Amino acid sequence: MKVVAIAGGTGSAKLLRGLSRLPIDLTVLANVGDNIWAYGVYVCPDVDIATYTLAGISGPMGWGVAGDTFEALRMLSRLGEETWFRLGDMDMAVCLARTEMLRSGKSLTEATRRITKSLGVECSVLPATDNQLETRIMTPASELHLQEFWVRERGRPRVSGVRYEGARMARPTPEVAAAVSAADRIIICPANPVTSIGPMLAVTGFRRLLRETDAHIVALSPMEGTAPFSGPAGKLLRATGSLPDSYGVAKLYSDFADCIVISGTDASLKERIRALGMECVTTGTRMRLPTDEFRLAKVMIEA
Repeated sequence: MKVVAIAGGTGSAKLLRGLSRLPIDLTVLANVGDNIWAYGVYVCPDVDIATYTLAGISGPMGWGVAGDTFEALRMLSRLGEETWFRLGDMDMAVCLARTEMLRSGKSLTEATRRITKSLGVECSVLPATDNQLETRIMTPASELHLQEFWVRERGRPRVSGVRYEGARMARPTPEVAAAVSAADRIIICPANPVTSIGPMLAVTGFRRLLRETDAHIVALSPMEGTAPFSGPAGKLLRATGSLPDSYGVAKLYSDFADCIVISGTDASLKERIRALGMECVTTGTRMRLPTDEFRLAKVMIEA
């Protein structure tokens, strides 16, 4: 079975780890809306979270490299540089290699392919687009890059809106289009619908690929009640006019998804979700242990 997983962030990574244990042909489409230039290197947080997880080297918090040190960051701080964006030494080396490849003329897709191969990742990890795409968070005081909002400001400012800079000019890569077209099943991982999945859906032509594919599309809600498992999804859903629950998530995906898997504690939402034209499956959706990841991966394949 050819499976495409649309992913962004640490919640997605847990499901990717479960999916990687199944006998499937897995391709990951990774969000690039939170990419950022930092310390002279091009950082691709969601691409790298997926890569490090599938390589078995991800850090204990779900991002970065396990056992990494931060000596470069300490020296940068001594030199008077702002170091609110935490980037470990091994992580920085990956970003440095990526930056050099981009400067030599390689695309982000080509650079990602070389990095994943070097780190022993067996499945394909594809950036959603090779074009510039940036998630911008609007607050009463200013407009912030997503990393500034979430990392530097710890998600505290009130949000008045979100926009995806560059989305209109961006296009899915030929590799992404081919993967979606050839897929038997497409899985929307449990990521923030606004800042992890939303940037990909905003890319011109990406949503149309999902509408036109013959693949069965199943989404996993990142919400339980009106709270996300982690991150600012609830706050951002409200700020962009969506309900901060699994029904709100289902509505965002209802034009292309065939089914959504939600927490068993939200079973009361099933009929409202089905009225959107989607099937709805309830189960335990928290992934605390590897056994939870594997069980839920199987649910997503069978739903």
